[in-house]
Amino acid sequence: MQKFRISLFALLLSSLFLFSCGGKKKTNTETTTTTTTKTDNSSTATETMPEEVEGGALNKFFPKEEGAYKVTYNQEKDGFVQASLEQDGKEVATLAVSDLSTNLDTKAKYEKSTMKVANYPALKKGSKGHTILVGDRYQVSIRSKDDSFDEKMRMAWFEKFDLSGLSKLK
Repeated sequence: MQKFRISLFALLLSSLFLFSCGGKKKTNTETTTTTTTKTDNSSTATETMPEEVEGGALNKFFPKEEGAYKVTYNQEKDGFVQASLEQDGKEVATLAVSDLSTNLDTKAKYEKSTMKVANYPALKKGSKGHTILVGDRYQVSIRSKDDSFDEKMRMAWFEKFDLSGLSKLK
C-alpha cells in the first residue's frame, strides 16, 4: 500500500511539473502583432504597432554603384539591411537602413534634433557617423570606415539613397 502511495505521489508531482512548464501556444496573430499601451493623465489608449518590413524590401532604396564605388550587402534581416561601401576595393563606409517601427526609444531621439539632412531630422553618431530619420520610421545610417570618407562625403551619400521612395514604404 505504501508503494502505491509513493507511486501516486510521484505521478502527481510529475503532472504538476509538466503543467507548470507548459504554456499557452501563441496564435499566429499574437506572434506577428506587437501592442503597446500609452498612458497619460487623461486617458488610456492602445496602439497597434506595424510589423517590421522584410530586409529585402529595403535593398532597393540603397545607393547604386557609381564610378569607383561599389555597394556590397553583408547583412539582411527583418527590419534591417547593412552594406559596405567600397572605393577601389577598399571599404570606406558602412551604410544601413533600420525599421524603427518597434524601436520607439531610438525614434524619440530625433524629436530633439536640430540638424537636418535632405529635410530629414539627423543625428551625429560619434566622430564618424550620422543617421537620419526618414518617413518617421526608417533610420538611415552612414558610418565612415576610412578617414578619406569625411562628414561632407557622408552628407553627399545620404542624398544617393532613394529617401523619397523609402519615406513611402509601409
